[in-house]
Amino acid sequence: MAYGQPPQYPPAPPPPPPPGPKPRPAPVTAAVWTQFLTALVLVLTAVSMFAVQGAVQEEMEEQLLDDPELSGITSDDIGMLVTVSFAVVAAVYILFAVFYVVLGLLNNRGNRPARILSWVLSGIALACCGLGGLIGQLGSTTMSMGDTEFEDETTQVAQDVTPAWVSTLEWITLLFLIVGSLLIIIMLALPASNDYFRKEQPQQFPGQPPYGQQPPYGQQPPYGQQPPPPGQQPPDEPPPGPGRPPQPPQQ
Repeated sequence: MAYGQPPQYPPAPPPPPPPGPKPRPAPVTAAVWTQFLTALVLVLTAVSMFAVQGAVQEEMEEQLLDDPELSGITSDDIGMLVTVSFAVVAAVYILFAVFYVVLGLLNNRGNRPARILSWVLSGIALACCGLGGLIGQLGSTTMSMGDTEFEDETTQVAQDVTPAWVSTLEWITLLFLIVGSLLIIIMLALPASNDYFRKEQPQQFPGQPPYGQQPPYGQQPPYGQQPPPPGQQPPDEPPPGPGRPPQPPQQ
């Protein structure tokens, strides 16, 4: 008795190709380049402040120590003032520049935590360094040394002995910290940026249930068999396989 031909099943469709990288929208590119440019300006300003710190301190000592109205000022006081005004500010600028470069590289790749940290860093740079530095540049400064207070004198001397190109870099830095921080915050909050930083869903193959869901009990296809397309009933008999010969034809 001869057996009939086993039923033929169409081959399983090939899996879809993996999705390529998301195209980077223009707002994200603008925010990343703003971070890089801000970091560059911060580094240039910090290096210039370190370079002129010693010369500024010498000039201030020559002018302030010989002034009889400022007899309460000592060399240590002037050194402290220059250190705070130049070295500490320059170190903060370099630290911010490192953060801007790292976050810019991560934002360029669509990293979601980097986007959140960029908002935090830009907010701090805007409020503390940008607006705070602008108020310090435009307002008067009172310096206390012991029981004596010196208002404007020491600040004016420090501005006079600071090279003009260093002062120009400081104003450019404040501009980037204010305008650049606002630009970064806005660009990373636009809808196009939201789509770029949105987490992708896991890839789903044809016939596979949605991620996190399992087919109801009793409807799992046999091992090695593809489930039928949606809307098509599964066959009554499983396909022949090892240990299961095909059904003989009816006489």
